[in-house]
Amino acid sequence: MRSTMSTFSYITSTPIFSIAHLGEIDARSYRVVYAGGGGASRSGVTNTITAADVGRSSLTELCMLDTGQQLCSYVCVGRKKEVLVCVFNNSFCLCKLVGLRPGLRGQKQILVASNMYVSDMKITDPSLNSCAVDADDDLVAAGGDDGMLRMWTVSEARGRFNCTLKRVCSPAHAAPITDCCFSESSHLVATASKDGSCRIWSTTSGAIICELLAISAMCGAIGKQTGTKLIVRACKFVGDDSLISVQSAARGSAFAAKWNFVSRNDGTTLTVALVVSRRISGHPVSAVCLRQGIIAHGNVEGLVGFIRVNDLRQFGGPIQVHDLPVTSLVAAIKETTANMPPCALSVSADYKLAATPFIFS
Repeated sequence: MRSTMSTFSYITSTPIFSIAHLGEIDARSYRVVYAGGGGASRSGVTNTITAADVGRSSLTELCMLDTGQQLCSYVCVGRKKEVLVCVFNNSFCLCKLVGLRPGLRGQKQILVASNMYVSDMKITDPSLNSCAVDADDDLVAAGGDDGMLRMWTVSEARGRFNCTLKRVCSPAHAAPITDCCFSESSHLVATASKDGSCRIWSTTSGAIICELLAISAMCGAIGKQTGTKLIVRACKFVGDDSLISVQSAARGSAFAAKWNFVSRNDGTTLTVALVVSRRISGHPVSAVCLRQGIIAHGNVEGLVGFIRVNDLRQFGGPIQVHDLPVTSLVAAIKETTANMPPCALSVSADYKLAATPFIFS
């Protein structure tokens, strides 16, 4: 473990590309699942998915799934903390988290419990970039380099999961999808894209009911430049009535925007208002999470920062945490935790898992 006044971090056995939060174990630790590795077998670095408890003084690995020559680049969990969605190249599978939900005793395992499902059809170098699970763990949204949002229904029989393609949402984004998420009620799905837009989709019909443009949230930062390509790098719902988007150009400052929307009478479209937009980073943001009114973000320079959801004002950062871009982070918050403060748990290809406590001001 390595500590500073603001962060404490642990060396991992592989580069880490994604992390998911399972919950608070006690007053001393948080439970997470993270995925990483070296890719091809010739790298000499194994590809694994690992469950671990993160404390102030230790990182305790509980169980590990060796994924062979396949690198898992992205993981996410449903609200029940029992199903893990794992992304490999342009496909995903579902794993069972056995005994890993906080409070459960007994053997702990990560078990592959489904086939692989292709969910990105780009002709050359396809890649699935983001997945999300709805509130009931029975619907998976997936988006990748072909710009198409796909929704899959999940069923279970005899200890195995089966995914059936429910809908391919059209039209596709004009560039790769970078992020996707469900609203609190799971009636809506949002997608962010490198085409400079963020779309809100109906999970019932698969139709676009709203489109938000990055240029509207850049506070005039682009000025009179022409041909500047804007990228929406992340989107996160706040309940059912608001959305946070994070956007930037390929280089330079990143901006967060908060959008409020209400359904029109016909229920098929939304009226949208940009509430506030602020610069949150001097460099493009590479990872974002939102929990309990706090947004944690990591950027391509390895810095971690925090902003408040209500007004997008920064506090407690940014702090240099990693030596390489932040690949993923989660917010771990528990007000009653005495020994382990609320913090952002971030990972990177620098072989490090770091905990950065929130510093409220």
